[in-house]
Amino acid sequence: MLLECGMQEEGLFRVAPSASKLKKLKAALDCCVVDVQEYSADPHAIAGALKSYLRELPEPLMTFELYEEWIQASNIPEQEKRLQALWSACEKLPKANYNNIRYLIKSWPSLSTRT
Repeated sequence: MLLECGMQEEGLFRVAPSASKLKKLKAALDCCVVDVQEYSADPHAIAGALKSYLRELPEPLMTFELYEEWIQASNIPEQEKRLQALWSACEKLPKANYNNIRYLIKSWPSLSTRT
């Protein structure tokens, strides 16, 4: 939905949605009964729900355990070696975390090859 109706929106992840709309959307998502049309006019509510979901996870998607590895990999100056280190860290993620990241960043073609 964000790709369809929110990519042209300025400040998509900076501008907060109304608290009542965000609360209603989160409740609908929890019950799996979201009226897509109701929220298509407000991409900030959808972005807010995504931010809230990620913030409320018990552990970050990139995991506490791999934090140092992510930091070290991101500091490698040579792009090819940095990408290799990042992929190496990705492969160590728990499957659920990996799948979640893969869904969020589905434009990475090589991510879709992992089973």
